[in-house]
Amino acid sequence: MAEDDHLVVLKRSQLFKGLSEDDIRLVRDFSMPSLKEYDRNQVIIGQGDPVRKIGILCRGTVLSTKYHYNGETQILRIYKQGEVLALDAVNTTFLTSPVSLISQSECSVLFLSYQKLILSDKLSHSVKETILTNNSEILSNELVRLMYKIDVLSKRTLQERVLTYLSIIREKKGRDTFDISMNQEQFAQYLCVNRSVLSKELNQMRKKGLIDYKKNRYTLYEQTGVAKKTR
Repeated sequence: MAEDDHLVVLKRSQLFKGLSEDDIRLVRDFSMPSLKEYDRNQVIIGQGDPVRKIGILCRGTVLSTKYHYNGETQILRIYKQGEVLALDAVNTTFLTSPVSLISQSECSVLFLSYQKLILSDKLSHSVKETILTNNSEILSNELVRLMYKIDVLSKRTLQERVLTYLSIIREKKGRDTFDISMNQEQFAQYLCVNRSVLSKELNQMRKKGLIDYKKNRYTLYEQTGVAKKTR
């Protein structure tokens, strides 16, 4: 990737929103950008790894996955093109990743030294202030996502968890039929259940007229509704 391509990626990133092109050029020059390519299912950053850089996802999707002591895995979220990886880690005291970031597809990530950005005396105070403001906005959005997940997992039954999650997505999409960004295995991990258990529950919910689904496309009905075949 050429330096001009680096510039395009940085201009599209929410972290550098509001900066002029000249300022973004300075950001590029002082953040030591490096591009890395990953095949599907490669570990980009491992849980517990030391983290000194952030990554801008240029292409593909990345899973944020938590590994537990009993061998279970839990998907926390899916990063999409343009989003910032490891921003939470570089803002902590210990500078270690609380999760594993794993490529869901072939992807490319542009890594930047976050400390060099913030500590550089070559960047003006206003540029640093803009970056820190954007940083806070991104982390606030992450907190909202976490609150949504806590809301989902706090439900007593699996049916309630599924309905809560789908209701959140319906509200965001503004329609009753929508795609979610996870396949059924990933959806099960997100809900902290086995895939076969989730599959059985989804089929029961379909029979009750609560939902319909095909692959990752779902239709959410009122509880008194009658399910229709999703096309």
